[in-house]
Amino acid sequence: MKIIIVENHNELSVLVAQKIATYINHNPNTLVCFAAGDTPLGMLRELVTMQSRKEVDLSSVWYAQLDEWIGLGIEDIGSCVRVMTDVFFGPANIPKERIHLFDGLDPDTNGQCRAMEKWIAAHGGIGLTLLGIGMNGHIGFNEPGTPDREGCFTVSLDDTTKSVSVKYFGAERSVSTGITIGWYELMQARTAILMVCGEAKAPIVKASLKGEVTVDVPASLFQNHSSLTVMLDKAAASLL
Repeated sequence: MKIIIVENHNELSVLVAQKIATYINHNPNTLVCFAAGDTPLGMLRELVTMQSRKEVDLSSVWYAQLDEWIGLGIEDIGSCVRVMTDVFFGPANIPKERIHLFDGLDPDTNGQCRAMEKWIAAHGGIGLTLLGIGMNGHIGFNEPGTPDREGCFTVSLDDTTKSVSVKYFGAERSVSTGITIGWYELMQARTAILMVCGEAKAPIVKASLKGEVTVDVPASLFQNHSSLTVMLDKAAASLL
């Protein structure tokens, strides 16, 4: 595990974007998977800017959506697909055939899970994944206590996740379930980046990187990843 600490969120966003662009330039046609929370938004915008300067071709790789809120779709502000479409897929002009999405409005969640698993397998597994760490240590919607299971699945959302969701939606929404690529699958990614910023995340960063490896803190499982880079601003790293 390599830990990189920078001054602030803006510097972090640029540095992570540069690292991902370098990976894409050296690994065209690989499959990548990006988180859609608040933390990576600046990084995603920086990647689009880098493409405009012809420093990376974001259409040279394939994309798998990390997770989605069950009950929300592209018309819903705060849905993962809406965020990724508005901030990244749209501005970067990524062809639709290069992207595989979860549909939070499709009741056939089992079929969606199997389809995502097939997409990942068809592209040789995940080459690079960029993940955040939730306030409760979740990765994607791998909530505390998520068992060791392969593939993709639906999960009941932790109370912390549900309460934090208001910042995405701007108002209370009745969300209780998520669909996600499982942590076991994410652990198979050949390169993993954990990106975290802000003083509020400092306690969970410490627990994830220095504490016991346990499913009760899903991010801690990545201590055992074979090629992990943790990229933090000073505030998030303040308790290390």
